[in-house]
Amino acid sequence: MSLQARLLMNGVAGCLLLVGLAYDWLGNIAHELIGTAMFGLLIAHNTFNRRWYGSAARKGGRDLRGWLNITTISALAAAMLILLVTSVIISRALFSFLPIASSFGARQLHAQAAYWALVIVAVHVGMRWAMIMASARTWLRLGAPSASRAWILRVLALVIAGYGVHSWVVMSTGSRLVAEVAINFWNFEEATLQFFLHQGAIVGLFVCLGHYTASLIQLRQRGAR
Repeated sequence: MSLQARLLMNGVAGCLLLVGLAYDWLGNIAHELIGTAMFGLLIAHNTFNRRWYGSAARKGGRDLRGWLNITTISALAAAMLILLVTSVIISRALFSFLPIASSFGARQLHAQAAYWALVIVAVHVGMRWAMIMASARTWLRLGAPSASRAWILRVLALVIAGYGVHSWVVMSTGSRLVAEVAINFWNFEEATLQFFLHQGAIVGLFVCLGHYTASLIQLRQRGAR
């Protein structure tokens, strides 16, 4: 499978994770179907990237960026594992035949893991943003990198990150990450689009943080040589 096809597959998986947060809008059956499809794509993603795990086990983190990459992927794997296990436990449709008792604690942990997964996925994507943009240039046949295009994208990224900070507060994401009971419940009948705009901006914020953190580490390592 080509790199562009794999990136598209990963993008679909990320979008499914984002859409899955809108449980009250989707309903239970749609939510479970979307979650199952997402995990199917994640299995495919890990199958295509299985060589990385062997390389990481042999070489470990050769530098700070390598260790940050391993830490991010390990945290993401933990969040996804918790998300998968709790999804089976609390299932009311696809896995309801299993003799497993659901609980409020499992539901709360499921929601918490979903928001952690969203944040970590965004950081993970940000750390690979240069590669993603290079692939996009090839796919769109844009030719050599353009300084003016780069600055336009940087300004756009700054705007999205700024709105992401605002969205973080509006959506009480910090509270959801520590499993605090949020007092605000989103009214999807009035503002469905705004929900996804806010969540998308939060993703954009952490993509920016991941990208510029990785870039600063790379610049520091080059300066030390």
